[in-house]
Amino acid sequence: MGSSPLSTILLIALMVVAFYFLLLRPQKKRQQAQQKTMNEIQSGTRVLLGSGIFGTVITASDKQAVIEIAPGVQLTVLKQAIARIVQPGDEFSEPAEFESEIEDEPVVEPEPIDPESDTRSETPTYENPSFGNEPKKD
Repeated sequence: MGSSPLSTILLIALMVVAFYFLLLRPQKKRQQAQQKTMNEIQSGTRVLLGSGIFGTVITASDKQAVIEIAPGVQLTVLKQAIARIVQPGDEFSEPAEFESEIEDEPVVEPEPIDPESDTRSETPTYENPSFGNEPKKD
C-alpha cells in the first residue's frame, strides 16, 4: 500500500523542474531584457516612463536618468521608472488639434445698469448668518 521512496523523489524532482520552467526561467528572461534596455539608454534616446509620460533622455547614469518631457522641463527619475524605449509609431508625431464646437458666435455685451432704476440695495444685510457649525442657543 505504501509508495516507494524512489517514486516520491521523482515526483518532487518533477515538481522542481516544472517550477523552474514555468516561473523562474521566464522571470529571468524578463529581467535580462529589462537590463539590456537599461544599458541601451543613452543621451537622446526617446523613452516611455511607467507612468505613461514620453520624454527624451538628456543624461543617464547607473541608477538615474534626466529626462526632458517638454522644452525646458526636465525630470530626474530612477532608471527602473523607464518602461521601454520608444519605437517609431508609439506616440503621436504632432499634437492633436481640437476644434471648438462653437464657431464665431457673436459676443453679447451686457447692457449698462441705470443707477436710478437699480432696485438692488447698496450693501446686502444679513440677519444672524449661520454656517451650521455654531452651537445652538436655547
